[in-house]
Amino acid sequence: MDRIAFIKDTLDFSTPIKSKTWLLDNGTQVNHLARGIVEIVPKNPSSKAIVLSSGIHGNETSPIEILNDIINDIQDGSLVLQQPCLFIYGHPAATHQHIRFIDTNLNRLFSHHQAPDDAIQEVAIANQLMSSVDDFYAKYSEKEKWHLDLHCAIRRSKHYTFAIHPFNRHYQRSEPLLQFLKQSQIEACLYSDAPASTFSWYSAEHHGAHAATVELGKVSRMGENDFSLLSGFIQELKRFISSSDTNATELSNREIAEYQVTRSIMKKSDEFEFSFAADLSNFTYFEEGESLALDGVDHYKANSGGESVVFPNANVEIGHRACLLVQKCK
Repeated sequence: MDRIAFIKDTLDFSTPIKSKTWLLDNGTQVNHLARGIVEIVPKNPSSKAIVLSSGIHGNETSPIEILNDIINDIQDGSLVLQQPCLFIYGHPAATHQHIRFIDTNLNRLFSHHQAPDDAIQEVAIANQLMSSVDDFYAKYSEKEKWHLDLHCAIRRSKHYTFAIHPFNRHYQRSEPLLQFLKQSQIEACLYSDAPASTFSWYSAEHHGAHAATVELGKVSRMGENDFSLLSGFIQELKRFISSSDTNATELSNREIAEYQVTRSIMKKSDEFEFSFAADLSNFTYFEEGESLALDGVDHYKANSGGESVVFPNANVEIGHRACLLVQKCK
C-alpha cells in the first residue's frame, strides 16, 4: 500500500519525488505533488480549504514533526479528514544544514512571483510554494480559505505561543481566525500594521484566506522538541481539520493577549546594534524614551506609551527587519 513518510521522504534528496495519487481505505485521496508538498482530500469535503505549512525556516522543526504526525494519523485512519488540506514542508535543504535559510530568508520572498535567480535558491522555492497555494485555492475556489504557517521563535518569549495576523486588503480582523487561536490555546496575537512579504500574508492578500504566522515555542533540533506545552494547539488543529460544519465547537470565551504592531526597525548598516542583551525575551517591555537600538547616526527609542520588542535579530541582512515593536491593544 502506498504511504508517505513526510519527513523522511522530503529529506531524502537521493530519491527523486514523482507526483503520485492514491486512495486510503476510507476514500480519502492522497496527492503527493512534489518534495514537501502533499494534498489530502476527504471523500466528501466540507466547507474549508486549509493550507498547513511548516519548515519555511529549516531549523524550526516542531511544526514539521506536528504535520508529520498528523499525516501519519490520517494514513492510519485514526484521524478522518473532513477538509481538503495542503501540507507543506518548505525548506528541507536548510534543515539538512540545521540553519534557517541558505542564501536569504525565504519568508521575505512571498510578495509576488519572481524571476529565477541562480544565486538565491530560496527564490525558486518561494515561487513553487506560491504556485502550489494558487493551484490549491483555485481547485477549491468556492470554499472558505485558510492558511496556518507554523514556525518557532529563535529565542525565549514571554508568550510561549503567539500568532501574527497579517495586514491585508480583505479584512482588518479575522474573527474566525481569532476564534481558532483562542480554541487552540495560542497565548497572544499581533496585528501587523503594513503589508509584508511573508507566506501567510501572501495567502491573505492574494486569496482572502484567514491566515496567520503561528509561533510554537522555541527552536530545537528534530527529535528534541517538547510537545507537552503544545498539546492544546495540536489537539485543536486535529479537531479543526477533521470536523465538519455540523459538529463545530462552541465559541470560546478564552482570553488571548492582543497587540498592535506600531513599527518595524529596519537594519540600515553593519553598525546596527541593539541596546539590550542578545538573549532578550520576545515581548520585553520598554518604557517611553528607553534606548532600543543604534544604527550609525540613528538612535531608536521606545515611543509614547512604551513598546515591547518582538523578533529582535541584529544579524539580519541589511535592508531587512531587525525587530517588531508592539503595544497592547486597549
